[in-house]
Amino acid sequence: MNTHLRCLLIDDEPLAQELLLDHIAEVSNLEIVGVASNALQAIELYQSLKPDLLLLDINLPRMNGYELLRSLPGKAPWVIAVSGYQEFAFEGFENNVVDFLLKPVTFSRFVRAIAKVHERIQALDTGGATASLATTVGAVSGQLAIKEGKNMVNVACQDIILIEAMSDYVKITLPDRTLVSHQRVSALEKLLPAPLFVRVNRSFIVNTARIRQTDGQQIEMQSGQRVPVGTTYRSVVSSIIRGAL
Repeated sequence: MNTHLRCLLIDDEPLAQELLLDHIAEVSNLEIVGVASNALQAIELYQSLKPDLLLLDINLPRMNGYELLRSLPGKAPWVIAVSGYQEFAFEGFENNVVDFLLKPVTFSRFVRAIAKVHERIQALDTGGATASLATTVGAVSGQLAIKEGKNMVNVACQDIILIEAMSDYVKITLPDRTLVSHQRVSALEKLLPAPLFVRVNRSFIVNTARIRQTDGQQIEMQSGQRVPVGTTYRSVVSSIIRGAL
């Protein structure tokens, strides 16, 4: 059963607030506990309300969302970042956000982001019980525990160059080695920080920070590997990668 999440919405745009509040109202396991329009108000509400989840606009006046996040006391909550500017997505990985939503946020994309939060929570709750899956040792540390054969290997997300699906296995390319793990690429994709990793075709996920160049139809990684961009992925991939290169 999905965990009930108490949400604090932080956004200085009235129309964006209204849209996100409408989305929250449609999701049964979400509860809005407060709305803040600036960083100082957000800090006060965060300290008094202790929410489980922040829906955090990055383009706040005087202090941006990531600066606000770094200033919060105590254990960091789950965070979904929101912005009208794609270039803020990549800084999200460094600040351990679960997902990054580009404005205007559609309801389907919002639901996927909330589902990703629940998947992270479930992975932490189950610990190592699901041995065939990578686990979020890494939801807040940027690390994944990857099961290779009988061994668990800790991998820093930023070290992953690309991931290739091979039926019920994935091949994970690192700078100094390649791991093969018995799991579906779709399961691993849900645990990867969305601002840093992007699906470019049915078989490949790439680390956008390790792209050397792309013409929109093919990507060349810094390692020299070339990956084709699937037709249905091209518009999304081009918009994301423009902000990374």
